[in-house]
Amino acid sequence: MSKTYVLTLDGINLEQVLAELRARETSWRKTGEYLRSGYYATDDPFLAEDCTSDHEADRTALFYARMIRSLERQREEPLTVERELYLQGKADGQDALLQRTMTNWNLLQRMPPVAVRRRLLELRDEICD
Repeated sequence: MSKTYVLTLDGINLEQVLAELRARETSWRKTGEYLRSGYYATDDPFLAEDCTSDHEADRTALFYARMIRSLERQREEPLTVERELYLQGKADGQDALLQRTMTNWNLLQRMPPVAVRRRLLELRDEICD
């Protein structure tokens, strides 16, 4: 299990970090699209990332997307003792997916159905990695 760190940032610094992570995620996602199709269907220029396959690019984009979601959730939901225990104690498998769903239930109820489905799939992906 990887070690968890708690960082304290003011709002401006957090937004700067998020902006850079979003730029990296977008670049990796566009690289994956380019490697799959041989072109990128937009006029928005980008530099392809150095990787061996579209799968690698997609996995790296997902890595950045997870970091972004984690930081956005922390910004929206202050860290509580329960949340801290949850972050420290998460484990792999279906039980972890159920526990994470229960932990995020209040947030999930406030989201539109399409967003709930996407979030549940993201939770599943995080656990299955």
